[in-house]
Amino acid sequence: MENLAVIFMGLTTVAIVVQVCVLGGIFISIKKMASNVERVRFDMDKKIDPALTEFRDVLGDAKQVLQNLRTAAENFAGISETVRYQVERVNTVIEDTTDRARDQIARADEVITDAIEKMEATSAVVQQNVLAPIREISALIRGVSGGLHFLFARRKNQVDAVHQDEELFI
Repeated sequence: MENLAVIFMGLTTVAIVVQVCVLGGIFISIKKMASNVERVRFDMDKKIDPALTEFRDVLGDAKQVLQNLRTAAENFAGISETVRYQVERVNTVIEDTTDRARDQIARADEVITDAIEKMEATSAVVQQNVLAPIREISALIRGVSGGLHFLFARRKNQVDAVHQDEELFI
């Protein structure tokens, strides 16, 4: 009976050691997995942060454009209301409003002329600041391509061509 108890204690000890080894292996595997997950998270943060920053910048620019459009819409609504008021006054007092209508038409002409001049200036700025550099870059690329083509194109040696012509003649 004593031998059985010793054998049983030995088996129990072996089982406990095996369990400790298994748990140690599981602990190391979990530690490695946590390290890998942390590395992946860090890589994702590194890649996503610039995109988020750019998105925020674009969103800020979009908000500014929307504010400008809102202001323009309010200005157009104000102009529309002014024109409507003038039309009502023209119907009420014909003689007095003829002179006022001419004044309003002159003002509207100035506003439209100013708007057209601003649109033309904006178009010129866009062409100068966007299209001109694109054309210059395109010309530069064509020049570099032509230069590289010239440098790397196979050319016949003129002396060899003359020598061949002389051999054919003889």
